[in-house]
Amino acid sequence: MAMYNSLKQHCDDFHIFMLCFDDMSIRHLDSFKLEHATVIPLNVFEDSDDKLIATKKDRTRLEYYYTCGPSLPLYVLDKYPEIDIITYLDADLFFYSDPRILIKEIDGYSIGITVHNFPEYRTSPETGKYNVGWLSFRRDENGMACLRWWREKCIEWCYERFENGKYADQLYLDEWPKLFHGVKILGHKGANVAAWNVADYSIYQENYQIMVSGFPLIFYHFHGFKQISRHIYNTNLGLTLRFPSKILKEKVIKPYVIELKKNSITNNPTLSIRNKRLRPKWIQMIRTIVRTIIGIAFRQYVIVLNNKIY
Repeated sequence: MAMYNSLKQHCDDFHIFMLCFDDMSIRHLDSFKLEHATVIPLNVFEDSDDKLIATKKDRTRLEYYYTCGPSLPLYVLDKYPEIDIITYLDADLFFYSDPRILIKEIDGYSIGITVHNFPEYRTSPETGKYNVGWLSFRRDENGMACLRWWREKCIEWCYERFENGKYADQLYLDEWPKLFHGVKILGHKGANVAAWNVADYSIYQENYQIMVSGFPLIFYHFHGFKQISRHIYNTNLGLTLRFPSKILKEKVIKPYVIELKKNSITNNPTLSIRNKRLRPKWIQMIRTIVRTIIGIAFRQYVIVLNNKIY
């Protein structure tokens, strides 16, 4: 809902298809009577898709979420033949300006993907060059071939672990520019700004617009953003090894927290079912301690109280 409302604020022409994995989500979203959204219950989405359903037997809940990723845009394109282009969005995106500039950027292309833009010291990250946060597909030969290939790969293997050059649904993206024509790697620096790349950008305000090294901020990807207690949040910015700027806290992070609070139906809207044990337990423990110390040192944790951020 935070993502939806931020998009509605900056764009008057969009429609989101929301896949709901439980009845509570369906009831909650239906109660809003959203003008620009269609709610899809899981049982409707899965109907007659035996290949997809069969993957449930050996995958965790989160792994099944990943597995469903490419099947969702395919489902929508099948049910709504009038749609020419569709974009997959992670739910933890938050928009700060009109994203239609990104759709214009892929004019003449079949597929649009965003890069992680990791800093130089992480030139070969294990999670791959490209990020699943924003992925666009046109209803043409290349776009549909890519979507179907991605779906088949995720049905074949989609687990929350690193194995033989694979990780969940994400590392498959590194193959797209090699396998398919018409792939556009989005060059707009204001797209998919996140904790892993924001330290390499200059963030400032210009004529009431948040700017990212000369580009308007389109959306920020709040990957790893967690509520620690009622008023304390982990921004996941510690590994940037820089203090978050006042602009970043006031104009990017605070609006997101306020929107989360407004729409939450639980005490913690950022709860995750992610499996933290991708590594041996003792390594994970050391890693957590080190990251916590770094996070404290570089003010990774913020307090939001009475619509003020500290």
